[in-house]
Amino acid sequence: MLVENDYFDLLEVNNTIMMNTKKAGYPLKSFDALAADIPRLKLNSFKELMKALQTVGVHEIGTYSAPCEVYISPSKMKVELYIHATNEEFLKDKEQFLKQAEELLDQKEVNYDKESLLGLAYLPSNPMVIAVGKEPVKGESAQVEYITMPDRKPNLREDGSVDHYELNFVTSIAKDEWLGEKTPAKEGFEGHNVFGEPIAAKKGEDIKLVYDRKSVGEFEEDGKIVLRALHGGALEELNGAISVGKQLIIPDDVGTKTGSITFDGSVRVMGTVSAGFSVNATGDISIEGKEGVTNAKEIYSEEGDVYIKGGVFGGGETIIKAKKNVFVKHANNCKIYGEQVNVGLYSLGSELYGNHICVDKHKGRIIGGLAEALFSIECATVGNNSERLTKLIVKGVNKELELEEIQQLAEKLKTEHEELKKIRLTLDKMSSIKASLPEGQFDMLEKTLQAKQQQIMSLDQTVKNKLQLVQVASTPKIEITREAHPGVQIVIGGKVSMLNRITKGVFELTSEGVLNV
Repeated sequence: MLVENDYFDLLEVNNTIMMNTKKAGYPLKSFDALAADIPRLKLNSFKELMKALQTVGVHEIGTYSAPCEVYISPSKMKVELYIHATNEEFLKDKEQFLKQAEELLDQKEVNYDKESLLGLAYLPSNPMVIAVGKEPVKGESAQVEYITMPDRKPNLREDGSVDHYELNFVTSIAKDEWLGEKTPAKEGFEGHNVFGEPIAAKKGEDIKLVYDRKSVGEFEEDGKIVLRALHGGALEELNGAISVGKQLIIPDDVGTKTGSITFDGSVRVMGTVSAGFSVNATGDISIEGKEGVTNAKEIYSEEGDVYIKGGVFGGGETIIKAKKNVFVKHANNCKIYGEQVNVGLYSLGSELYGNHICVDKHKGRIIGGLAEALFSIECATVGNNSERLTKLIVKGVNKELELEEIQQLAEKLKTEHEELKKIRLTLDKMSSIKASLPEGQFDMLEKTLQAKQQQIMSLDQTVKNKLQLVQVASTPKIEITREAHPGVQIVIGGKVSMLNRITKGVFELTSEGVLNV
């Protein structure tokens, strides 16, 4: 018998709590106070208790818990001890309670500190953490470091009384030179659960070294993976990977001693390119003589950048062309083509063509000739007091029209693929009777196949180029930071305006399609 009063008897029968209700109406709050003195009482549910208090008869309302209970988390990383006793009961029989707890923990083979159990800060009906597993520690991730790529941004500065247009353009690499390294990922530290069972640690994350395997090799040195150049050349980035491109270094001038240069790789000319001579390269071209280039015929990079430290005196003949960027100190009576054309001091009577044309915004000048860009032109001063005709043209990109053309090209590409499939099927059928065909018929069909494949590749590249153009397209604008003189013609998106007064600012089309000049 646990409780006996006028309303009910509370009994423990084989670890089950039974309530023999004699009279309904016992207050719930009074039962809560009563239950607080029976810590081992664990009710089945509030609903069953309410029914038992309100209905005469015998009811099973809960269980009679063991004096000590152990809860082990599903992860096996924490053990909690419950001692079901009042403060008075615990203090009176502390040793007995703790002995039961030890037996229970030992029975479950839990790893715990018996001394900490003896110093237990008892809180009635609250879980007490007895043991905690040790989480495994993940190993350090791999660390990767690469040689610093040259930052090809123009730096116009004053050095005494002389202007310099310096650029760390070509980084020469010697065979076996360090290009990068990886410190491999480390093993982690093993953990364990509350039973002392080991928990394996994860190794740190690996990071892949990205490099051109034709020009760069990896070698194990002092526990690291080191990247070294397989041959000398110029530091390059090939599709995001460290690479060493072929490099031709001309220690003096390109001229009568060397002839015009054509090279598959980068070309570095320590002097100049003499009048009438050319430099053609697939990679970057760097002309590093301080006197620049005078009346050279052509300087053309098929895939890279062009840098001319001393500028260009073109005499109306010189053509500078790069697939990517062009950097020159000044441009005088020449033509320059590039994705971005960068001019340090001035463009005089020259023609500049690019997606973006940047003539130094602090002191750069464009006088005469024209600058024609797809997206933007920026300069400090345009034209002169003599009102020399100077044209600034920004075409812009009609995205809707481009997307419409892309759709048409995609349809055409689909048709071309279908035709290619038919040609292949015809070739497959005819291959078995090739010997009986008229001379040259089978070869002609193979040539047709090759021509169709080439046509598809060209068409596919056109689609990719147009998609990229749409993605990078920006609002066409011209920015003049200091002054634009009368005689300057501004053309944006087909809208034309001739300046008749000195002005400056950012010129672009308004939302109504009007040129804000």
